[in-house]
Amino acid sequence: MNPLRAIWLVARRELIERGRSRAFLLGLILTQVFIVGGLLLQSTIADDENVLQVGYVGAPPPVFEEALHQAALQAGASVDVRSYPDLPSAEAALRDDEVGGVYVPGPDPDSPGTLIFKQQTDSRFAQVVSTAVATVKLSKAGIDLSPPAVVALEAVSGPDPTSLIIANVGVIFLFISIFSFGYWVLSGVVEEKQSRVVEVVLSTVRPRDLLMGKVLGIGILGLVQLAVLVTTGLVAANVLGRFTLPPTTTPALVMLVVWFVLGYTLYSTLFAVLGALASRMEEASNATMPIQFLAMGSYFVALLVVINDPSGTVARIASFFPPAAPMVVPMRTALGAIEPWEILLSIAVTIVFIYGLFVFGARVYSGAVLQTAGRIKLRDAWRSSR
Repeated sequence: MNPLRAIWLVARRELIERGRSRAFLLGLILTQVFIVGGLLLQSTIADDENVLQVGYVGAPPPVFEEALHQAALQAGASVDVRSYPDLPSAEAALRDDEVGGVYVPGPDPDSPGTLIFKQQTDSRFAQVVSTAVATVKLSKAGIDLSPPAVVALEAVSGPDPTSLIIANVGVIFLFISIFSFGYWVLSGVVEEKQSRVVEVVLSTVRPRDLLMGKVLGIGILGLVQLAVLVTTGLVAANVLGRFTLPPTTTPALVMLVVWFVLGYTLYSTLFAVLGALASRMEEASNATMPIQFLAMGSYFVALLVVINDPSGTVARIASFFPPAAPMVVPMRTALGAIEPWEILLSIAVTIVFIYGLFVFGARVYSGAVLQTAGRIKLRDAWRSSR
């Protein structure tokens, strides 16, 4: 049988069996409920904080205040306008977090003025103030409808917050997926071995094709779940107005998907190979203990070491260590502490490692998957496959 056809037949079998299983469907529904429910709860709790504190240098004209209230209402918020006699007092209030931003009117009525934030720009805040300024100009037949100039009171350098959040969520999701989908591969190998189904399958399919098909089929389900989770979260968050997506969102999501695919493939292959050494799930749990420690170590390196020193020696070495790269590289990318060539080289090294893992794993898998007399050693499985 053609290898590609054999791999696809095995993958399709896994897709059908696992995809319509009660565990997968129930898990998918529950995750959607948790995401939407969490955002709704956050929105409810934050209702009292959904007030834009706007500072104004001088006495705000009534027409501006009215326009500000109308613009805030359209954005699903309300405003509290506070007047300050001069710019220094307004900046002091901004530093003390008494207001979220300060609007400084221009020297002439047609000037757009300046909007000052403490550090990070609040896009919704800026949109509300800009809309109010434009409304006032239109009421006075103004010609220049340019938005106010936006400046930061305290210059801040660092990663984009949304990219960092996506990277953090991606690392956590990858870590969870390693155990959830990896154990699906593991349990499938052990169950087929116990029921002798694998003996029938291997009569027509090569061990390497069977291994690749299992990883591919369950991996597609993992990507489907990831896509549904991301789509649900982004749609719900935008509908509830919890955040505005910055331009860096798409690159961050692409990086997340790339490393999810690579990380899942690497760890699932390890689970399948070492799982084939066991004859029962109890033995499989012990056989795959090294993988669990490897995954946990990579997870803690990404969240504890890399996030504190993304350009350090440990972070750089971990970027080219395939088991750790899927968790380390997205984090370094979000922190802006990795060069493009490092990302490409890390991807190349990981792909080569995965290919070698398939070659090595297929031989071990073929030597161990037909052994049902108890747990077999890795060396014995390698020898018996000759």
